[in-house]
Amino acid sequence: MGVSHLTIMHPDITHDSLHEYAMRQCSARVGVLIAILHGVMDRVPIDRLSRTLKMSRQGIYNFVKRVNEHGMKGLEDDHRGRPCKLTAEVAEDLKEVLLQSPMTMGYPRLRWDNLLVRQYLRERHGVDIGRSQLMNWIRLLGSPVKLARKKNGKPLYEQQAVLVYGSSARLDPVILAQWLPEGCQPQLFTEDIQ
Repeated sequence: MGVSHLTIMHPDITHDSLHEYAMRQCSARVGVLIAILHGVMDRVPIDRLSRTLKMSRQGIYNFVKRVNEHGMKGLEDDHRGRPCKLTAEVAEDLKEVLLQSPMTMGYPRLRWDNLLVRQYLRERHGVDIGRSQLMNWIRLLGSPVKLARKKNGKPLYEQQAVLVYGSSARLDPVILAQWLPEGCQPQLFTEDIQ
């Protein structure tokens, strides 16, 4: 590794001005950018800066170029990310729909669950989102509705088999006699099933 030939040429960018800017800002991303500028001014190799601060070499070069052109304004965070698909129209509709039963909307279920809400959004608004994003949206909306969770456990027939064919599956004849029709012998149901 050699010494970096990347330099800061804007006259407003000094160690003191960066320190003062860091005292006014509280964003972690801006702190990383200031650390990159300090490293470039101290001639730290770009490879080491890239690995230490987890930013690509090209990203460092682009950032230094932006700071050389714009000065301190180049430090402002222009990282916007993907625009949110949750528009005001979708938010209002989702708030109203979650308070109703899915049966009123034509779905054959009693409660809203994650898959059903995502299906509704896809069909009604053309919005295809994932499970985690839907949960974030519901939190943003401040909806009092809790979505039903589907548990992926054992199928019902396996659960019944464990109850019936378990190692010590015995039914209490006193309790069983209360529920059997008249004339049935409880002993028929209490023997071990092999």
